[in-house]
Amino acid sequence: MYPLIRFLRGYLSYRRLLKTTDPVLLHPFNQMEESCVEREAYLLSLASGKRVLHFGFLDSIFLEQKISNATLLHLKLKEQATALYGVDINGEVLAKYRLLTGDFNNCLFDIAEDEIPSELQQEFDLILFPEVLEHVPNPGLVLTNLCILCQRNNARLCLTVPNSFDMYAFMTAMHGVELVHPEHCYYFTPYTLSRLIQMADLKVVELSFYNFGSSLAPGLTKAGIIALCEPFETA
Repeated sequence: MYPLIRFLRGYLSYRRLLKTTDPVLLHPFNQMEESCVEREAYLLSLASGKRVLHFGFLDSIFLEQKISNATLLHLKLKEQATALYGVDINGEVLAKYRLLTGDFNNCLFDIAEDEIPSELQQEFDLILFPEVLEHVPNPGLVLTNLCILCQRNNARLCLTVPNSFDMYAFMTAMHGVELVHPEHCYYFTPYTLSRLIQMADLKVVELSFYNFGSSLAPGLTKAGIIALCEPFETA
């Protein structure tokens, strides 16, 4: 009961605060309220008929389980894309993936540190970076390097990240507990994600909330944010 009382008190305080807040600090995202997609279905549709470069494709913690029950996103993308290449930074798990699937159309590469290898200099239409940006120590550098990769391939970039306003994370926080993956460094909002993207010389083509298989959560309480981007045109 006490957390609920604290929430109601905070809400009343917010209503008073909002009236006196400098407008420069307010960034409405009402247009996104009706823009909610199911994450996996969106990514599969986006990849359909395209040459796709998929970063962070191993899902290391749950790899074997997802291969055995046919829920690994990378294998589903393989059925939709005309060409698919996987990139990850975990050599041990990559070796396990290759053993289990026989798929060698992939490589080890850290986009924050390494020179772009020749394997990634082929033509791609779409670069997927789903649920990865929140893991990296320097997201601005990573986005800048992804922009370079997009320019070299004339490709679009699709990011998915956790939503800092997620309802379940908020509710657990009211009880003094963080609901967060142990390897995450960040959460994002529509504004902060858009700003990072623009600072990396990318423009947002489409910005939506997403859920994992459900559209029941209302408004801003969606699980994450999905951004489709492309480089600004150069003179």
